[in-house]
Amino acid sequence: MSPRAKRLPVKVRCLAVLVAGSWWASGGGAAAQQPPVQPPALQETVVVTGSAAPVAFGNLTRTVRVISREEIARLPARSVADLLRLLANVDARARGPRGVQTDFTLRGAGFGQALVLVDGLRLNNAQSGHHNGDIPVLVEDIERIEVLAGPGSALFGADAFGGTINVITRRGRGAPGATLVAGSHGLVDGSASGGFERGRVRQRVSVGAARSSGFMIARDFRTVGLTSRTEVGRATTFSIATLDKEFGANGFYGPSPSREWTTQTMVSAERRFAAGPRVDGQVSLAYRTHRDRFLWNETRPGEFENRHRTHAIDVVARARWRPTAHASVAGGVEQAGDWIRSSNLGDHDQARTGAFVEAQVGLGRRVVVSPALRVDRYSTFGTAWSPALGISAWAGETVHLRASAGRAFRVPTFTERFYTDPAHRANAALGPERAWSVEGGVDWFPADGWVATAGVFSRWERDVIDWVRARPADRWQTTNVHRIRTAGAEVGVKRLGAGWIAALDYAWLSSEADRLVLLSKYSLDFARHSVVMSGGVDLPWQLQAGGRVDVRGRVARPAYALVDARLGRRVGPAEVFLEGANLFDADYEEIRGVAMPGRSISAGLRVGY
Repeated sequence: MSPRAKRLPVKVRCLAVLVAGSWWASGGGAAAQQPPVQPPALQETVVVTGSAAPVAFGNLTRTVRVISREEIARLPARSVADLLRLLANVDARARGPRGVQTDFTLRGAGFGQALVLVDGLRLNNAQSGHHNGDIPVLVEDIERIEVLAGPGSALFGADAFGGTINVITRRGRGAPGATLVAGSHGLVDGSASGGFERGRVRQRVSVGAARSSGFMIARDFRTVGLTSRTEVGRATTFSIATLDKEFGANGFYGPSPSREWTTQTMVSAERRFAAGPRVDGQVSLAYRTHRDRFLWNETRPGEFENRHRTHAIDVVARARWRPTAHASVAGGVEQAGDWIRSSNLGDHDQARTGAFVEAQVGLGRRVVVSPALRVDRYSTFGTAWSPALGISAWAGETVHLRASAGRAFRVPTFTERFYTDPAHRANAALGPERAWSVEGGVDWFPADGWVATAGVFSRWERDVIDWVRARPADRWQTTNVHRIRTAGAEVGVKRLGAGWIAALDYAWLSSEADRLVLLSKYSLDFARHSVVMSGGVDLPWQLQAGGRVDVRGRVARPAYALVDARLGRRVGPAEVFLEGANLFDADYEEIRGVAMPGRSISAGLRVGY
């Protein structure tokens, strides 16, 4: 990347792009995209994460996995982290239950190398990748989760090394409902949702709260969340969401019984447009703020305490042109900025301008080629170019082939550049990480409701950021130290249909780094083998059963298996249910040195939905 650039204030640049984007994309209501090529004799789900504009699943050139609303309703899951455990190529590495703090890694990439979106809006935190799991969405408000595996920088910019997680919320006012759960370790968890529709206005509001005394000392937690979504007509949406958490962080970042408080708040607005039958687009504006208070040792609160407050503003204008029935071009511009006020990291800000374009060109009825390019200009790190190329082809009526290649990058967080504590010292001179990746895969649709997938990939990373030290007595320090080569294979089969669902997922990883004379804290800590089995079935007497088996074989650690189950019974408009997590009481760690809870049981009542 090139040297530091002069810049206008972040807020001024964001407002300028908003005005320009409104003029550029002006028109009427947007229509759903029709893919350049319709798969023969097959109607597919439209997904929004695998390209610059919505596209039919059958025309995807990348590996995109979808966690459906039916799976969310049937399986034992009370957080986004729980749901992502349904996919073997996603490693949801938690420090506690119910998504209290979770690092997401995809295809063996680092926890900061996964991009998290909510309805397509960036959630990644500029302070630390450890906060990317602070997702202010209740499970009841999730319509589906789309996971794009592999580099996504050509579409979304920084951070999408291993992949992109897009949490898509439910539209409309929705059905009202409430849930109350109580269980092991003093767990109490409740949520409620409701809404109304008046003329062109549809409103939905949800609130949830949970608390637990914890399964060991200084591992208690408390969470409170609130979301509101307002839709005006078919083209305008306003959303606000907040998530407040307090949790004991015993052993999270060192040997002391730490404690942490975080609050994530996100406000967004979106306007969709159409300018005739061939052009449509949208303009979105999002503001996000994250508060983080951290005590190194809660028994000595005055000894070492950090207070951080990050802010982010992001304005995106995009449009799509369909010149023919077999071709489309989508592109846009983005203006964003991040700034932090911190007792430890100091006060810093950075601005970013991005522009992107992607074409989908049909070659006959069975082949789609998708080139893409994005350029990002950072006030702090200079310019990054992110090209990508993909191809999709149908071999017969039920076999879909795909291949792609792309480049990704990630800029260091404020913590990696400026953080200091008794065990760590950051490096302000860090540069971005970069990677190239290639993949190929096949999707098979043998019968209605069934899909089987298989694929392989390789990724080459350089300038990878890690915390290193020469001796155990030294402090950890950040540096661009690694070149990492990763290869993997993924196989899965899923059945969704009336009465029962089932899925089997397997992922294999191999990763090697340049030989180091220094001790490394994070690199090459991954699961070599991952197997996930899940399913749900309707039983007699209004019973419904669901479960999941999650087996992970981590490098240099014993493999473990987690078994979760759920049994519910409908009683009129209500459901009474019983859930069990880690039923065989496995002793395991998802993050080295951080113990996870053993067996736990909970019972609950759900009304409505």
